[in-house]
Amino acid sequence: MQMHPSDLFFQFTQGPIELDRGALLIAQEHRPNLDVAHYLRMLDGLADGFSPPNLSSGLQDTIGCFNTYLFEELGFRGNREAYDDPQNSYLDAVLERRLGIPITLSLVYIEIGRRVGLSISGVNFPYHFLVRCDASNDPLFIDPFLGGICLHRTQLAERLPVVEGKQLRLSEHFIAPAKPRDILARMLRNLKRVHVNERRLNKAICCGQRIAWLLPDEAENYRDLGFLYYRTHQYKQSIEAFEEYLQRAQSPPDHDEIEQNIRVISGRLGMLN
Repeated sequence: MQMHPSDLFFQFTQGPIELDRGALLIAQEHRPNLDVAHYLRMLDGLADGFSPPNLSSGLQDTIGCFNTYLFEELGFRGNREAYDDPQNSYLDAVLERRLGIPITLSLVYIEIGRRVGLSISGVNFPYHFLVRCDASNDPLFIDPFLGGICLHRTQLAERLPVVEGKQLRLSEHFIAPAKPRDILARMLRNLKRVHVNERRLNKAICCGQRIAWLLPDEAENYRDLGFLYYRTHQYKQSIEAFEEYLQRAQSPPDHDEIEQNIRVISGRLGMLN
């Protein structure tokens, strides 16, 4: 019997995380007949098509050749015209259309780069996912959404966003290699935001559930799920999600508000029984 995509993803999160497979399992929720093995072989084939420079070439030359291959020969590019198109977050569609957003283009960069021997990882930089190359003493940062432009640590501070009137300061946390679980969770957060904006609330809930499987200690995700469940009249699940948030969050500023929500929803649920 064929397993449902949700069951497959849950089973996947219980062991070591393979980034490429995880991204394709996210896409499989949207397209249940998606052949994961086919797209893994496609990544293998794209890696086989890369001809690296000679052994004496430096890191910059190697990255330059790799960028030419990905962005000029293969034609991968950022989808500026329809940034919030959900297809930009599904790895199979990104591979087929050669269009994506920073995190999915970075994922393609990482997975093809890994296959050709590059020492690279993802970076959970605020608002704009990046790739990090650690083949030298001074890490190099790459922006696949902008065609693979290379950045040094000193240039990253200029890219930090302004939050509450103040520009964020560069910290090691912003440029540290991201774990596959964190990368997949960020992909799901992007999808959740798109689904909420388009009022596809049940799809947004699916994203939140998968984030909880990947990162069960992430408190804010349970709060988001609580509101989503409430908006879809799933009151019991809403209460459970809010209670999970309060249990996992450490002195959250909205503690009293969430407790009030639980009391109101519990009262509403009591009237329905």
